[in-house]
Amino acid sequence: MRTPVHSLLAAALMLLAADAPVWADSGPSLARIETPIFHNRLYTLAANTETILPSAEAGRIAVVYPDLGEPYRSVFQQILSGIELTAPDRVVRVALSNPETPGQLADTLQKNGATVVIALGRHGLKAASALPAAFPVVGGAVLAAPDDGPGATALVSLTPDPRLLFQHLKQLAPSVRRVFTVYSARQNDWLIAHAKKAAKAQGLELVTIETDDLRIALQRFREITESADPARDAIWLPQDTAVLDDQVVLPFVLQQAWDRSLIVFSSTLAHVRRGALFALYPDNIDMGRQLATTALALGNTPGQARTVQPLREVRLALNTRTAGHLGITLETSLKDVALLFPVR
Repeated sequence: MRTPVHSLLAAALMLLAADAPVWADSGPSLARIETPIFHNRLYTLAANTETILPSAEAGRIAVVYPDLGEPYRSVFQQILSGIELTAPDRVVRVALSNPETPGQLADTLQKNGATVVIALGRHGLKAASALPAAFPVVGGAVLAAPDDGPGATALVSLTPDPRLLFQHLKQLAPSVRRVFTVYSARQNDWLIAHAKKAAKAQGLELVTIETDDLRIALQRFREITESADPARDAIWLPQDTAVLDDQVVLPFVLQQAWDRSLIVFSSTLAHVRRGALFALYPDNIDMGRQLATTALALGNTPGQARTVQPLREVRLALNTRTAGHLGITLETSLKDVALLFPVR
């Protein structure tokens, strides 16, 4: 079972994705090269956990990230540990203290033998996206939209994979047949394309309503909650600031859903604390593994088309009070839960 500390780290990660941090001022150095925190004896774990292993002749993976204080530092350390376990002896850390020019960063990478870059957070992605095309870039720890990271070849979004969300929905509420969601095309068109395929695979009808206006979104949610059938319908809340805010829309949806015993599940951990039935949130170490696997594949096959991946390495948070209100039996489901609300 995860503790409230893990909830804090997950919240810190979401702030990083939302561009909350600023550059830390730590003197004249523009970048600090760090060595891996794991001893060599721990690198043997990678052989038992990953099928993609680097060759001795392969180039190095540079991980570019902003040099920030806690709690962000712990988030990055966890992601980095997953990367290093997946690509032992190949990772060079580039902690950015102040903004660098693309030329300065490229020189740093070349001197350290880097051939592919993993960029963490919006600041890391912004710095790496300006690099020469010779450095393929994998972006991570960001809420990816189509216009994010134009210089990145691959983006691993913090947005949970809809396939996993729908799987947990069916496990908790097998009677659900239809899922409603409201989204903005600019932020989540790519995600809805994934979600439609995932819903079909789970035998679910996905009803998607597109808007980029909060007032219209509120009206659409009102219509959904008034017409939905609690016995067979559910509402999914993607991470989408154009249609969902914490002050008006979210409280309205959660209150209406509670009053009508409708299931609401979310892609945002904080929504579970406020009453959503469940959400998926990042497993930072395993997210590092996914980033490293993507970077290794990118390094082995240059010239790939740009891709955006939802996050597959996630953990489950569940609101037991909401589950009880909905009449959901949890005895067989709790083994998969990493974080429970209300916190006990």
